[in-house]
Amino acid sequence: MDSHVGVDWASGSWVVVEATTETTSVGAEPSLLNVWHEYGDQASEILVDIPVHLESEENRECDQKAKDLLGSRGSTVFWTPNRDAVTARDYDEAVTKNSRGLGSHSWGLIPRIREVNALLDEVETAGETVYESHPEVCFKAYNGDDLPSKKSDAGFEARKECLIKNGGESFKPVLDLADERRANSQWHHRIQSGRVDDVLDAAILALTARESSGDYSTLPDDADPACDPSIVYPGAEPVT
Repeated sequence: MDSHVGVDWASGSWVVVEATTETTSVGAEPSLLNVWHEYGDQASEILVDIPVHLESEENRECDQKAKDLLGSRGSTVFWTPNRDAVTARDYDEAVTKNSRGLGSHSWGLIPRIREVNALLDEVETAGETVYESHPEVCFKAYNGDDLPSKKSDAGFEARKECLIKNGGESFKPVLDLADERRANSQWHHRIQSGRVDDVLDAAILALTARESSGDYSTLPDDADPACDPSIVYPGAEPVT
C-alpha cells in the first residue's frame, strides 16, 4: 500500500489529504467512519489531528511534550479532557469531571474525540493504522523554526513552501486547490474558504505519514502510538 492519509477537522467536515509517491488529492468526509470506509483498506497510515487513547486523569504527557517542543506556539496544543469528561452527558458534568476545567475549544472537540475513539473501539484493525499527530509539531519538525500563525498570509505561504520543499511537486495539486479556495468564496468538497489552512494541516500529516513510512518520532519518545496516548511526528531528517 502506498497511500498515506492526513485528516483534520474543518468545522463541519473532516478534510482528508491522501498522498501517494506520485500525487496528492483533497477530499472531505462527514465522519471518521466515512474516512475509514473510503481509505482504510488502502492506507498504510491515517494520521488525525485529534486526541487518540484517553487518560483517566488530565495532563497527558504527550500534550505537555508537544507544548514544550513548540515553545511560543505551544498554545496551539489544547489540553485533552480526561476520559470521564469526554463521556459526560453534558457540559456541566464534563466540567465537574475535568479538574482542570474545560474551555470552549476543548468542549467543542469532545464529539470529535469520542468519534475517533469509538472508531478504534469498534474496528479492531483501525488501531494499527490510525495514529494521533499534530500539524504544528510536524511543521516545526520539518521547518526547524517556528512558523507564523497559519491564519496570516506569511504563515500560509511558509507552510506551502515547507510542503513543497519536503514533499516535492506531488503536493502541488493540494497547494493549487488551497490557493484557489482562498481566492474563491464558493465551496469545494464541502470545505469552507475560511478553513483552507486546515487543508495545509491535513497535508502536513499526509506528508509525515508518507515520508516516515511507519518510522515515526513520538511524544513521549518511548510511546507506542497503537496503544499509548502519544503524538507522532516526522522521524526522517527534514530537507534544509
